[in-house]
Amino acid sequence: MNAIDNEWNDLMADWQAEEPAPAPLSEEGRQRIRRRVRRYGHRMILVTLFEIIGCAAMLVWVWKGTLDEPRAIGTVGLAGTAVLIAVALGFSLWNRRGIWAPATESTLTFVELSLERQRRKLEALRFCPWLLAGELAFLLPWSVWALLSKPAETWRWFFAFGWMIGMSTALLVFWAWYKKRTLREMAEWEELRRALEGE
Repeated sequence: MNAIDNEWNDLMADWQAEEPAPAPLSEEGRQRIRRRVRRYGHRMILVTLFEIIGCAAMLVWVWKGTLDEPRAIGTVGLAGTAVLIAVALGFSLWNRRGIWAPATESTLTFVELSLERQRRKLEALRFCPWLLAGELAFLLPWSVWALLSKPAETWRWFFAFGWMIGMSTALLVFWAWYKKRTLREMAEWEELRRALEGE
């Protein structure tokens, strides 16, 4: 019985012992981290350029569409779209300030930059539902006004409101998936930072 107690105590001691310290990160591992962080910085630049081009194209498309609308409806539609685009693009650029490239060349700095990028993604995800609510608050009454201003076939009503419901649903599904992915990536970077700080 005493031997069993001793064995049980040894098992408990092993279970409660601290986990062994992780092996130091190899130079190849450090280079992979740096390449990954730099590639993400390049992708951020490309995404920002596509956002600017996309916003400009959207404004031109809305402006061309306003030519078919009565003057007041077209002007309000263009102005509302411009305000929403300015808010979205302004937040996007503001949220990316200071995270384009690492300040120094240490691996720990690269990891900390990646963590800050994940935090900024979470800020953008918190902003998204508010932007969506603002867009719907503008689009719903404006669409009703535009559709009532001239004879419109029933399918136009279904298309306008179906499109808003479908896009909002798709955006919220993507939002939930992206938030989960961002939190998972953030946990991985935090674990890597702890390993580097422990070296």
